This record gives sequence, structure tokens and C-alpha cells, in this order.
Amino acid sequence: MDPERWNRIEALLHEALERPQAERGAYLRQASGGDEELEREVQSLVAADERAGSFLETPAAEQAAREIAQTELAGQTVSHYRILEMLGAGGMGVVYKAFDTRLDRHVALKFLPPHLRQNEELKQRLAEEARSASTLDHPNIVVVHDIGETPNGDLFIAMAFHEGVTLRHKIEAAKPGALPVAEALQIARQVASGLARAHERGILHRDIKPGNIIVDKDGVARIIDFGLAKSAAATATMDGSTKGTPLYMSPEQASGKPLDGRTDLWSLGAVLFEMLAGRAPFPGEEHLAILRAVVHDTPPKLREVRPEVPPEVERIVSRALEKDPAQRYPSGAEMVRDLSAALTAIEAPARRRPAWLIAAAAVVLLVAAGSIWFYQRSENRHWAREQGLPEIARLMREKKPVAALLLMQKVQEALPGDPQAAQVAEGLTHTTTRWWRSRIICHPAIHGCLWEGRL
Repeated sequence: MDPERWNRIEALLHEALERPQAERGAYLRQASGGDEELEREVQSLVAADERAGSFLETPAAEQAAREIAQTELAGQTVSHYRILEMLGAGGMGVVYKAFDTRLDRHVALKFLPPHLRQNEELKQRLAEEARSASTLDHPNIVVVHDIGETPNGDLFIAMAFHEGVTLRHKIEAAKPGALPVAEALQIARQVASGLARAHERGILHRDIKPGNIIVDKDGVARIIDFGLAKSAAATATMDGSTKGTPLYMSPEQASGKPLDGRTDLWSLGAVLFEMLAGRAPFPGEEHLAILRAVVHDTPPKLREVRPEVPPEVERIVSRALEKDPAQRYPSGAEMVRDLSAALTAIEAPARRRPAWLIAAAAVVLLVAAGSIWFYQRSENRHWAREQGLPEIARLMREKKPVAALLLMQKVQEALPGDPQAAQVAEGLTHTTTRWWRSRIICHPAIHGCLWEGRL
């Protein structure tokens, strides 16, 4: 597009945004002078501005949210969670580190910002986040434990707490360079795997970005904040209440078109590009210019920015960033497949090996088998701690000791010798014994015992 036409678009856009929303369409039809392409161009940018604007919040507003949140909640106890410290604040919530006094574990509590506590629409959005995320059981998605509300009306979500840093932190720490190729592929593969599970359940994230991915010290990546998630079965389209982050918005999201799982894969492609290039595919300061580039411009080839990136990795990124969703990966599972193949090629390139390496290869295979066993064991331990023990507590509260006892057997298999599991098991045994005894009636007159009054 030539500079003169872009200046014309920009002038019309600013004029349109100065008018009330109901008058913008008529103004653009008149001001475009019959140029339908020009009218459509400006209309798409107006729509994108209405949807993305709130993500460009002022630092003062965010700082106010931080100060109010820290003053009100740090050091207090909410329900059975003792709040320890604030971890972060932003447009959609304030997150604290807290201690679950019932199950003796650390959790992350996410609250609506205090100045928005009266906004029932936002509270409903946060409740939908909890319901959506709680159905997702995957090692690369942060587990949601609980949802509750404070006496003064603050809604909160209790999530698993993981020590680590955001992917944004890792990208910034690597500058002026970028992440190693293998590390970037490993993170992207894990995120794609988590998205595949969410999409299978009909759930979209719609705000995949480096700030919504946590990486722990062992390199495990987890998706956080399904706060923009919405059932795809409800024909997820963007409206005034749905937003995303401009640098990682898909073209259809920026244009207000219907969305499906491929919009998350586009965003992941933009994140992978940034991990490998050290910059976003469509960088810029002005969000309207970014949105226009997302919708219309072709991103630079990755190997032009970083020549040592393998061609197959460049192909993965290019396919993920296709403007037409039909040309992208149809599913997260297919993207995982290609990322795994590219990672294998990097870590173990195919070449002729001397005969003496055969024995070493056998050792590697044995180690790999052991690693798989260890990974599966780690996954079982993760399930037992994050889901098994809380479920046992729930069953006991509902007076279902038999079901709790059966589940406890599985938890103990996954956590042999674990002190917390042993403590829960001991309490469960005592409770179950009392429960059985309360239902058995023995009397000399009948020379035996009855179960709740029956022979």
C-alpha cells in the first residue's frame, strides 16, 4: 500500500473514532466517496480498535490496581486461603500467592481488580474462566482447584501454583539475541499440546502470548489465564466483551470474524516467531498499525531474520501464520507432530554413524525408556497431588467414604511414602471405620449383626 493511501485511511479512521459509535458507519460511507475497498479497510480497523483498545491500558491505571489490591488483601485470609503476596496485576485480574490451609499447599489466587468488583459482567467472565479451565486436565495447562467469592463480593479462582517465570521474561532476558532453537521448539510443542486438549473440549484461549505462558526451572511450559476462553460450540465470535492482545491477534480475530481453534495456533505461531527472532512478526508502537499489518501484511521470513534456523522450522512458523485459517494447521495435534519432528532433527540429525556407536545408541534407548517411565511417574504424582487429594477431601465432605477410600488407594500408588498422602490416608481410615461401625447393629437376641437393620 502506498503512503498516500495509508495516510487517507489513517485520517478517516481518526475522524470515525471521534464520532459516536452509532454514527461511524454512515460517516464512512459518505466520506469514502464510493470507494468500497477504502470503506471496508477503515471499517475493519474501527472494529479492531473497539475490540482491542482496552488491552492498551495506561501504566497509571495498572499501578492503581496494584496498590489497591496490595493494601486490601495482602496478609489476610479469604475462605481457607491465607494470602501471602501479590504476584501480578493487569487489566483482567490481580494474582496472589496464597496458602491453602486445608490441604497444606501453595496456590495462586486470581481476583477481579478491586475497582471493578461492582462489574457483574466481568465477574461472570471470571466465573466462566474457572468453569472452562476446570474441565482441562493436561500437564501443560495450569490446574484450576476452586472458585469462590469474598464477603464483599470479590470473585476469585484458586489455581495450582508453579515456581517459574513467564515466557515474556525469558524472551526479554535473551535480548538482543533470541532463545536457542531447541528450547523454543520444546516450549512451543508443549503449548501446542495443551491447546490441542483445550480445543478437543471446544474451548478457545484467544489470548495466547508470552505473558500467558509460564516456564518452570525444568523447562515445563504451562498455559495460564483462560480468562478469554469461551465455548467454541457457542459459535465464538468477537464482540465488545471479548478481547485479545494486538501483537498476537490472528487476522480473523482482529477483523471480528468467527473464531475456532486455529486462531490460537496463529497466536502460537507469532509467539514462536518471537522466541526465535527476538521480535514479534508485526512489531510496532501504534496498535492500529499493528492490527492493519496483522490483517494485510506478509510477515518476514524467519530465516531472513535468523539465518541459522532450519528450513523445516521456518515452514512450521510460516504455516502457523497463514492469513487464511484453511491454510494453517487444522489442529494443535498436527502442529505438535511437526514440532516434534523438527526437534528430533535438531537433537539427533540423521547421518551415517560408525559401528562403535551402536552400543552407545542402545544405552541411549535404555535411558530414553527410563525417561519415559520417569515422565509417566511424574505425571501420576502431579495428578495425585493436584487432583487426587483435593477430590478425596471433597468426597469426605459429601460423606462418601467408600469412594474416597478407593481413590486413596490410587493416590498412594502414585505417592508411595509421601507424608501428606499418609496423613490423609490415616484420617480417612479412622473416618471410614467409624462410618462402617455406625451402620452395623449387633444384638444377642438375634445371635448376630445387622447392616443398617437388614440381615
